[in-house]
Amino acid sequence: MGLKVPRNPLSKSQIFLRDDRGSLSVLILGLFMTVLVTLMILSDISSVYFAKRSLTQATEAAAQRGVRNLDLGAYYRGEYNITSFIRNWGGGGEKDPGIPIDCEKGRKDSIDAISEFSKNRESLLSSQLGEISVNQISCDGYQLSIRTSATARLPFIIPFINIDSVEISSHVGAFDERKITTNYYGIDIGSPNQG
Repeated sequence: MGLKVPRNPLSKSQIFLRDDRGSLSVLILGLFMTVLVTLMILSDISSVYFAKRSLTQATEAAAQRGVRNLDLGAYYRGEYNITSFIRNWGGGGEKDPGIPIDCEKGRKDSIDAISEFSKNRESLLSSQLGEISVNQISCDGYQLSIRTSATARLPFIIPFINIDSVEISSHVGAFDERKITTNYYGIDIGSPNQG
């Protein structure tokens, strides 16, 4: 009679863990979830990008609208005198930093442009953009700078992060400049490209 060594039978849980059947479906499910979360993140990133672009365009439009307000007093101050005529005609050219802006009217026009854009948000791109707020407007008489901010709503709330919106901002400056001309005080002295 020989000694019988009892076999160590595997329990049902050990058999289940060692069984390879169904492991491919778990892998496919994991890959599907990874692709789905990645698409959600990319959709959120592109939504923030388009909202930022829309905010920047609105801020640029407001700045352009603000700089179109000419300060007539500063523009025509000392322009038509014989000294400036001789200096400009003698080749010195105008040493002008730009076209002077009426800062008070420029600020008002810029704020009006931002509020009009906020009211008329009918396009899909601007619908992701919340109310635009003007944080700062600065004007030095020749340049108008605007800093705006808004909240961009995300199309998907990503699990475990729970972020549904992102704060974005834009900063734009604009100035007007004179066109290069050879027409001084109504006298055309030739084209600047003629040799």
